Amino acid sequence: MVQDWNWRRAGQQLMATALGAVALVSYAPVQAAPPIDQWRWFEVEVLVFRHNDAGTSDEQFPWQGPRNDLQFQYDLISPELTTDFTAVVAELPECEAPALRPDFSVATIFCRKPYELDPALPFNQQRQQQALALEDRLPRIVFDGQAQEVGSATAPFLAPAEQLELAEMRQQLVRRGTATPLLHLSWYQPVFSQNDAYKIRLFGGENYGKTFSPEGYLYQDASAEDSFTSAALVHRIEQMLAAQQQGQLHFTGRAHDRPIAPPPASVTRPNQPTPVWELDGTLQIYLVGNYLHIASDLELREPHAVNWQPASLATQAETTLAPHDANLFLRSFKLEQLRRVISHETHYFDHPKLGVVVQIRRTGLSARRY
Repeated sequence: MVQDWNWRRAGQQLMATALGAVALVSYAPVQAAPPIDQWRWFEVEVLVFRHNDAGTSDEQFPWQGPRNDLQFQYDLISPELTTDFTAVVAELPECEAPALRPDFSVATIFCRKPYELDPALPFNQQRQQQALALEDRLPRIVFDGQAQEVGSATAPFLAPAEQLELAEMRQQLVRRGTATPLLHLSWYQPVFSQNDAYKIRLFGGENYGKTFSPEGYLYQDASAEDSFTSAALVHRIEQMLAAQQQGQLHFTGRAHDRPIAPPPASVTRPNQPTPVWELDGTLQIYLVGNYLHIASDLELREPHAVNWQPASLATQAETTLAPHDANLFLRSFKLEQLRRVISHETHYFDHPKLGVVVQIRRTGLSARRY
């Protein structure tokens, strides 16, 4: 009885902690789909690249940080780069109730806690992403899947790299120096109606998570924290007063922050930073009748210098006293387009910052069978 109560209390505390944290990515619920023997399967190839010379002023785009509410059904990339230890953990014996005196025996270390296999908890969903957080950039651009039979599949799966028909285009972009490929892969998936929200996650490029927070603000390093010591603050206040007396500093009243809200006074890097990828988002392919549609919802992130112009005078003073390198912000550029397409054609989704090329190819199970 006491052991059950201890586990229930521990589970309640863990659940409260998990619900209090913001889940940066989550798996949206999948609505009812047709019977599996009626699924219409297609092969999808996607090439995403960043333009090396955008040639357009960044001022025409809104100032916005990375989104942190990404929802998708399938991530085909993470399992290729990390090892899923779920099956190993499931084979471990269940841990006993915690003892009053710490016990570091083998039995208490190599055991399975009840919450470690709960798929509803955010930290279990993000286990693979946390493993990738150590990478400076995604280790691969081109992904090579294992050959499988579409007729026996029950979920989307990566296709072998030898089937990529846009490889020559990717190589030409590199040779000409006009763009930098960020991601190239193809996969097989069943295609349903729009309401099924069958979204595939795509991400790649640099990992800015070691330098920027998921909201886009620059993490403080040790030198920045030192600048907020008493002596450093006195020195910076003297500098601010001197600049004010010389007419080099002007405080003004504004109705709104410009271009966006400035960073908090302290943005501290956590022990396990969340990966923030240069490219991140989803691609959804669905059917309206017999017509294929592609809905892209992608972001390209770039560090940009920003002249913070906060509305309140107090925040203006805090911004003036902030370290000089605190004016960097991870700016997000969105590519959201919807297009009706025809299979076996090449489709371009263009943006001044990035480009996406998509091919949808029919399989022997693409036709309607009901």
